[in-house]
Amino acid sequence: MTDDRQQEEAAGGAWARIEAWLGQNAPRCYRMLPPPAPEADILEVEQELDLTMPPGLKAFYRLRNGTGHPADFGWTPEPETGLPLQGQGTAWLLPRKHAIPPVQQLPYWAEGPHTVGMPVDPAMRYLAFAATDRSCLYGLFTDCTPGPGYGRIGTFEEAGIPTLGVWPSFADYLIEVADALYENRGVEYADGHQDKKVPGLVDQALVWDRPTRPTDPDWTRFA
Repeated sequence: MTDDRQQEEAAGGAWARIEAWLGQNAPRCYRMLPPPAPEADILEVEQELDLTMPPGLKAFYRLRNGTGHPADFGWTPEPETGLPLQGQGTAWLLPRKHAIPPVQQLPYWAEGPHTVGMPVDPAMRYLAFAATDRSCLYGLFTDCTPGPGYGRIGTFEEAGIPTLGVWPSFADYLIEVADALYENRGVEYADGHQDKKVPGLVDQALVWDRPTRPTDPDWTRFA
């Protein structure tokens, strides 16, 4: 089995665990998950940005075109998706309230995701694939530059220097998210520190927050 295939299967398996958790515990999030991204749209984005999406992230998009309703990102769903025109704001279900947008929207995030951090190397390709809100000022990116670092996950923030090596791959990120959900804890990063924000529920939707000082007064820690 090739490494690409292993990454695809690992990402798909981890996402299936996350969906199973959502279906059982956060049904409002689960109901708003979109259908798969069209293969032609994935290819079009790769061609437009002159990069190859890592296999784990591509496998995710072949299952779901984002983590929630396109309208949560300011994107009107295409008629063929069969989705209602309005979302419910449930897309921001990943730790630290990150969300993955429809694949068609990737070229419009952070002035073009290959410019995250404005790298001086024209051959560098950083693909921002998750953010904390529509502005895409804070989020996650993956290194799509050919070479030994291909597929690594990093973080970026407004006016900050992108940080690589937060997770070795998108599959590793999803596996950690799934483990944190089922173990009812914050995610653990590659450097060993653990996030203090843990899974909880707001009106049957998954929201990660601090147990001592939650942002939403209706937030209830999952138990």
